[in-house]
Amino acid sequence: MRKFMMVISIGIIGLLSCQKSVQLDSPTSLKTKAKVNLASIGNTYYIDPSGNDDSTGTSTTAAWRTLAKINASVFGPGDRILFKSGGVWNDTLHMKNSGTAEAPIIIDKYGGDVRPIINGGGKRNGSNALYLNRVSYFEVNNLELTNTIPSGTSYAATGIRVVGGSSAGTAISNVSVRNCYVHDVNGAIDGQTNYNKSSGGIILDGKIYGALVQSCHVANCSVEGIRTTGDRAMAARSKDIIIDNNLIEYIYGDGIVMSGVTGGSKITHNTVYKACMNTGSENYAGIWTIGSLNTLVAYNEVYGMTGGGANDGVAFDADGYDTNSVTDGDIFEYNYSHDNNGGFMLFMNQSKNIKVRYNVSVNDIGTTRLKKLFLIEKTTYDSREIYNNVFYIKNPTASLFNVMNGVSSGKPYATFSNNIFYTTSTISSLSTQADNGLKFNNNCLFPSSTFTSLNWGTTVRNNNFYEDPVFVNPIGGNGLDAAKGYDVGSSSAALNAGVFISNNGGEDFAGNALPLGNPDVGAFQHAVVANAGSSLADAYVRNGTYASTNYGTTTDLVIKSDATSYARKAYTKFDISMITKPKVSSAKLKMYVAGVNTAPQRTINIYTTSTTSWLENSINWNNAPMDTVLVGKIPISGIGLQTIDVTSAINRLLTGTDRKASFLFLNTAAASSTNDMSFSSREAAANKPTLELLY
Repeated sequence: MRKFMMVISIGIIGLLSCQKSVQLDSPTSLKTKAKVNLASIGNTYYIDPSGNDDSTGTSTTAAWRTLAKINASVFGPGDRILFKSGGVWNDTLHMKNSGTAEAPIIIDKYGGDVRPIINGGGKRNGSNALYLNRVSYFEVNNLELTNTIPSGTSYAATGIRVVGGSSAGTAISNVSVRNCYVHDVNGAIDGQTNYNKSSGGIILDGKIYGALVQSCHVANCSVEGIRTTGDRAMAARSKDIIIDNNLIEYIYGDGIVMSGVTGGSKITHNTVYKACMNTGSENYAGIWTIGSLNTLVAYNEVYGMTGGGANDGVAFDADGYDTNSVTDGDIFEYNYSHDNNGGFMLFMNQSKNIKVRYNVSVNDIGTTRLKKLFLIEKTTYDSREIYNNVFYIKNPTASLFNVMNGVSSGKPYATFSNNIFYTTSTISSLSTQADNGLKFNNNCLFPSSTFTSLNWGTTVRNNNFYEDPVFVNPIGGNGLDAAKGYDVGSSSAALNAGVFISNNGGEDFAGNALPLGNPDVGAFQHAVVANAGSSLADAYVRNGTYASTNYGTTTDLVIKSDATSYARKAYTKFDISMITKPKVSSAKLKMYVAGVNTAPQRTINIYTTSTTSWLENSINWNNAPMDTVLVGKIPISGIGLQTIDVTSAINRLLTGTDRKASFLFLNTAAASSTNDMSFSSREAAANKPTLELLY
């Protein structure tokens, strides 16, 4: 994908691209590994199915044998509990001791790459294969766990349960579960005895300040995949819960639930496949939040869901049904959902200040059940923003939106801007209750024949357009990269057609920076190239007996530190009057080194100049402007393109009224007869100077 940029140049140049690097800002990165030699603080205990509980447990040749031995033991900070790779234990593991910030307690494997297996056996109602009871500073890595209920029995069951503090009690903190495989947890389902929605694969229960579930595989579980069950009252909520890079598949109920959190929590980079497998009346979703403050839901893929209940089965859900369960400020962005029978998203009545942006939804209206894209409860909060998404609809539907009562005095508030709605089938009306709580601004709706004939009711509509967005490769498929097929082509009417939205996150689905002006419509941002033509000027000047000579029409810009008559410096200037915004997000000056002398390297300093009024055909050493602010330094050893970041210089310039950017290139090293080099000038046949502005 490409950025929106303006390129100031005589020539045509290529487009820039960038990749986004996501940083997990998590408090659960335990503060040990770089600071403390754990072996000097705690003990290492080994567990082997062929071991002996009467042994010391502190070496591979004197390993313990049973989980009962571990359950009865007391562990302290820095202790490591290592299970033999490939070993199998048919019991449950209960941990009750905490580490410290400097020395957590760690569970892991030893002796090979195969995960040790703990089969809980589902022997009683509410059982857990691994139970972490109010522990802090505790790490669990590289285990395989099952908790299969015996045939003919109906119990609630969980693979890994982390129990935190009570609502009025002290929270636990800094617990991590990494690279574990939790599967075949067949707890009671809707309609069966002991059904409990707070059971399933990995459950974080109670008040927790900092937890990480990362790179785990959760499969064939009921009821849930991964979820928190914190208290929804604000003072008792958890915080800083990270659920990242997990594969959750074949789940009876919800894929991921973030419940009762008050900031710093994230659901990122997960894949949820075939969750919501129930076909009864109980409602489930792929990924959802409830009683949640400022949770980020990003870079997830949700697909293949066929069930979900009478009023659910959506990929995403911003939930909340009373004042204690309000979901406020959550952001759903950069997600890819496809082939989900229940729809793309549900908004419950107690969700507010929700942003849904830069997502791609493909074939999220099914052929059974409600057959809707959005489910919206009436609310009094007019603060749901849905912008710069792509909705690609394949199946027929009577209406895109299903409006539910929620707050009877409210409206189905939601504002849709800069989205692409594209259907290959039929749509009869916008919504089951289309009133002025729904606002459609600046969306691309295609085909025209479908969307202009819809029953829109009293929906507020402004500046929508009905042209083909020209998708580049809309074939669908699995993986986030498949969503890039719903980028638009270079002839699309969606380019530069959006309305500016403040606090927009700064980047599109592909990680490209967004402009400070009007963006593209859809989830992807493109580049716009402008040619400033003759506004560009450049020249070099020479000292000594050549100080009054003009070199403004040569094909090169020579720079040299040498004796007086041999010293040279160069200037280039750009007209940036087309920039009407107060700042740019990026400015790159690109200069091509056309020649170098025999010195192995020289450093060229780049400055802004004291004036921009110099002219290409009259500038010389005597009248050339002085340097002002050092912009950067570039080491040069050979021929090739040099890119200089001049963003700060351009933004300083934009605070004033002068709209010409002038740069001086100077070698300040000791005099040398071999340190000269030259850039191509604007008069050169190729590789002319360019200034690329992203705004």
